[in-house]
Amino acid sequence: MTWQNKLEKIKRWANIWLSQFRVLCIKNQRPQNTVSGKIVVIKIDAIGDFLIWLDSASQYRECYPNYNITLICNTACEEIAEHTGFFDRIIAIKNKKFEADNSYKKEVLRILQKQNCNVLLQPAYSRTVDMDILACSIPADEKIGFVADESRENLSRYLTFGWVRKRLDKIYDKLIPSGEEDLMELERNARFIRGLGHDFMAGYPTLLPSCIEEGILPEKSYAVLFPGASSEKKMWPIERFAKVGKYLIKQKDWDIYLCGSSEEAYLYERFIKAMGHSAQKDRVHNYFGKTSLLELAEVIRHAKLFVGNDTSGIHFAAAVNTKGICILGEFAYGRFLPYRCERDCAGHEPIIVCHAGMSCAGCAHGTMTQACKKHLLTTGRHLCIENVSVKQVIEQI
Repeated sequence: MTWQNKLEKIKRWANIWLSQFRVLCIKNQRPQNTVSGKIVVIKIDAIGDFLIWLDSASQYRECYPNYNITLICNTACEEIAEHTGFFDRIIAIKNKKFEADNSYKKEVLRILQKQNCNVLLQPAYSRTVDMDILACSIPADEKIGFVADESRENLSRYLTFGWVRKRLDKIYDKLIPSGEEDLMELERNARFIRGLGHDFMAGYPTLLPSCIEEGILPEKSYAVLFPGASSEKKMWPIERFAKVGKYLIKQKDWDIYLCGSSEEAYLYERFIKAMGHSAQKDRVHNYFGKTSLLELAEVIRHAKLFVGNDTSGIHFAAAVNTKGICILGEFAYGRFLPYRCERDCAGHEPIIVCHAGMSCAGCAHGTMTQACKKHLLTTGRHLCIENVSVKQVIEQI
């Protein structure tokens, strides 16, 4: 990690820590006048979390059939939110800018203070201080949230004083019990819906097909590989992805499409280099940063297979019913993967998790071993990621 990255991380932690004091200065807003038939839902999570949430998001209209529903979401998820048709209005905010830029934060809060509603819903389990500031600022007759995550994985909660947490909880008129720590996120999202009085069982999220420009979809049979992730410590070595790619070309006769964000485009050259002097290089295509999210969803939908790290790509595969293989670290095992459905999902393509099966699974909750800590510090990658073999992945194809 460079000194610039370290400085940015320190600034982020400081902003999170200081945000808790800002909420003490914000009045918990209530409507000045009578409001008729309006719901506001706050869901400013990252793309992967948002995709998982789509399963229960489809039920808000069932819970409030005669209400106008406004969604407040991350700008990264705006395109997906509009495509679902679940919401009457969408207000998108830039998460990172809202977290770090006080002038932008004030501008957003000034707009949201005009969003009078009957009910405000905060369905996030890992409630950050900024999420609670949003809830505090929106005038609502009733505010409903989740009992918040207190694990170390939720940095914002971890850096928050206990007495401030109690103040944040008082923003809400009702806090729905969020359940045991080891609930999969699909199950927890369904629990929130049941907490609203609607009978609902969790299943795979669904993202319906969209119209995209000609030329985006490949003509030959292909697999999608997603070698990037939000953090390098979650990334399976690119050399192993290259070996999987060579296997798929030789044994399945599939082209390989490397997908991800434009910031991950450097992985294409590393992948090609890792393939060595192989004539198969011409069958590897660079799609990093070359699609919108809906275009990416269609590319994954029409693929024979998806293979990737623990990132949004695997949740796209689940949402478009494409067989997916995820290389998953023990630190993330249980909450977001593997998928666990409460209703019958027979016929859905499997989402397969390849992991090391180490005893320290769930170390995001504070159980990381000293050996893992040392490996992470020296290599920048979790030991459990390194311990997933190429053979283990190929056996699932």
